[in-house]
Amino acid sequence: MTPFRARAIGLFALAAVIPVALTAVVWLAVAGWGRGATTSEARLARSRIQELGARRKAAVQRLCQDDLAVDTLLHETARGVDPELDYDRLFRGVMEGAGLDVLWVIDSLRGEVVATGHRQRMLGRDGTELTRQAREARDRPFLVMLGSEEHRRFLVDGCAIARGGARLSIVGGHRLSTLRSLDPDQVAIAGGATDDSEVIGELADSAGVVQAVVLWRPRVDRRAPPLLLWIACVALVAIGLAFLFGGYLNRWLQSSVDELTAAATRVGSGDLETTLRDDGGGAFPATATAFNRMTRDLRSARAELRRTERVAAWQGIAKSLAHELKNPLSPIRLSIETLRKAHARSHEEFDALFDESTRTILHEVDRLRNIVDEFSRFARLPSPTLRRADLCETIARATSLHGEGPATLRVHLPSAPVYAFVDPDQITQVLHNLLQNARDAVASAHPDGGGTISVSLEQTGEAVYVRVEDDGPGIPADRAEAIFEPYHTAKQGGTGLGLAITQRIVTEHGGHINVDSRPGRTVFTVVLPS
Repeated sequence: MTPFRARAIGLFALAAVIPVALTAVVWLAVAGWGRGATTSEARLARSRIQELGARRKAAVQRLCQDDLAVDTLLHETARGVDPELDYDRLFRGVMEGAGLDVLWVIDSLRGEVVATGHRQRMLGRDGTELTRQAREARDRPFLVMLGSEEHRRFLVDGCAIARGGARLSIVGGHRLSTLRSLDPDQVAIAGGATDDSEVIGELADSAGVVQAVVLWRPRVDRRAPPLLLWIACVALVAIGLAFLFGGYLNRWLQSSVDELTAAATRVGSGDLETTLRDDGGGAFPATATAFNRMTRDLRSARAELRRTERVAAWQGIAKSLAHELKNPLSPIRLSIETLRKAHARSHEEFDALFDESTRTILHEVDRLRNIVDEFSRFARLPSPTLRRADLCETIARATSLHGEGPATLRVHLPSAPVYAFVDPDQITQVLHNLLQNARDAVASAHPDGGGTISVSLEQTGEAVYVRVEDDGPGIPADRAEAIFEPYHTAKQGGTGLGLAITQRIVTEHGGHINVDSRPGRTVFTVVLPS
């Protein structure tokens, strides 16, 4: 079974099984939707209880700070006179206006309840205990329990006011039934929380000890969701899984296709070392194996082609060398035959013929030696000894030897050193060959002098570019591809090996050389690894 088939079967099996396995989870999730609403309702109830407490505290504090009835009662108490007003009736209106259920006004010094807002006096005239609790609680609300019945238990706030030797304590609040009335079906007062309830408030006594809590009891509908909803949920899960697994398969297949496309592109650009994973991790392992076999065969074919090209190249070199050596031999032979005939006839101009013939012979022998020397240099060029060198320094040294002459030499180098791993001597030879070619080209285009040669250096993140530009006649289009071939030359007396040696040096440095030429401008660009 192929990896693609196995993965497809596994994914679609999951797509069929997972919706069924998730049915129970969906069922319980739908059944428990009420709990999410419960949490929101509990927050709202807690907020309402806190709001009620804030209004209660503000109402009690307002009585101690700015109330005419309290001020009048305080004044009369300080003077020790009997009350002239019906304070129970006055404080009943104050209590109802403030939204309170109970209100006590106590003479703190005597411990006596002097007025109430509610109709029952409850504590009678003795307010000592209530005064003590209010003093102990200070600014905190506290629980007052006057009996076991819910309507005799209160959540109150207290404050005190003193003036002219009199001191009053004011205690006001709500019955616990008022707290529960916020929502009688869901708000409850109990000693502690249960599993299905949430605490939304605490009821503490004057000492801060929690005596009871306010609970929120949720209404949870635990009935099973409707059949249509269940079917819709399962269908959504199945569709979602189908899209998920389909997208995964698409990405997996696309990644394998992209990898194959990228590998084919690299092979097309000449990188025959490219291989694909054929260990089963990709979608097409058989294709990857065939691809790797193809690149291996291409590498073998390229190696064989290179061997064939080298043989053909040396055959061409031998042919060209034989032709070059043959050319000087003809004038040498002709000169020697002329001398022999003149000597045999005792020619009267023998001395002049001897001088001219020997000069011709020496000139052609020099040509032969030059050809042999260039061929020897090309055939036995040593491998480069690479080291980290500053190309700015190398170029400056090479161009200094070509500064004199009718052509103007311009050198453009970066201000900072440009380092590369090269053989400085061989790079200097490359520059000499290119500069000499540029001088010859400029001289042919400007026989009366003038012309310009430019040398520049540029470095990028991956390569170094050395450019030699001249304004000579340019290279004809039909010769542009042949100028680097051995013994290809258009110059009188040239060997045709200069550019061939230049290209070989650059190639052995891991770089390449390009030429861009048109009439009036030729640029040789040497590209070296940075």
